[in-house]
Amino acid sequence: MSMDSFKKIIVNTKGFLRNILPISIILLVEKIRSIPLYFRYVTDNKFGKNNFIENNVDLKGKYNNKRCVIIGNGPSLNKTNLSLLKNEYTFGLNRIYLLFEKMGFQTDFLVSINRFVIEQFADEMLNNDCKKYFNYKYKDQFKDKKNLNFISPSIYDKKYFKNIELGYISYTSSVTFPAIQLAIYFGFSEIILVGFDNNFKNKGSSDSAITSSEDDVDHFSKDYFSKGVVWQLPNYKGLDYNFQFVKEYFKKNDLKIVNCTVGGNLENFSRYDLEYYLKNSSHNSKINE
Repeated sequence: MSMDSFKKIIVNTKGFLRNILPISIILLVEKIRSIPLYFRYVTDNKFGKNNFIENNVDLKGKYNNKRCVIIGNGPSLNKTNLSLLKNEYTFGLNRIYLLFEKMGFQTDFLVSINRFVIEQFADEMLNNDCKKYFNYKYKDQFKDKKNLNFISPSIYDKKYFKNIELGYISYTSSVTFPAIQLAIYFGFSEIILVGFDNNFKNKGSSDSAITSSEDDVDHFSKDYFSKGVVWQLPNYKGLDYNFQFVKEYFKKNDLKIVNCTVGGNLENFSRYDLEYYLKNSSHNSKINE
């Protein structure tokens, strides 16, 4: 059995258990499972927690009363006027750099935590000017760790969501939520989501690892996860759970999050046309600070 096949079996077994177990049990298991990794993260002075804090001391809380845009990877990006975001603070996820030339700018931040994305595309993700945040668990996939920031799954309760120094909530396996946590940590008062279609044509068991057999239809580019690439289907139950948690968290903490995706199935947040919302938002962009 190849190493890739073994990894897929492990991932698919975890996905199966997440599908059948109640949320309360899953969250407890996630906390326990994260303890050894988080302990290494806390004690690693070179690439761990202290390094993250030092690297981001000037960013923590910096963007109060400002807005940012988190750009997903859905096909709807091809229907979105992304030039509107050139003067916005932006977070990109995983392989968003495939869109940089078309966009005409690079995102300010790049976040990636998934094992398969990092193992297959680590070198590509380093080849841009974004400030980068990756999963500490897979730090050894990066030959050059200079100027990288590593974050670790949390053993703490979700009440620590605002402080990603304490880790990110790992239950969903989705990079969306660490990106939101980073935005909150940096002080952004408003988050605008684009490209979050929340609608996948590839069917399979939630959280399972698959190998693409054709051009990618679930992301903005057919080459995103092209033929032969191993990738992980969404944890559907986890996405629903965490999007609802985010909605409640933002309301409770007097923060704002809206969905400006063209179409799609993400209905947890109020929807707006992107151009209209940017013109009418009461929070500042880069050019009206």
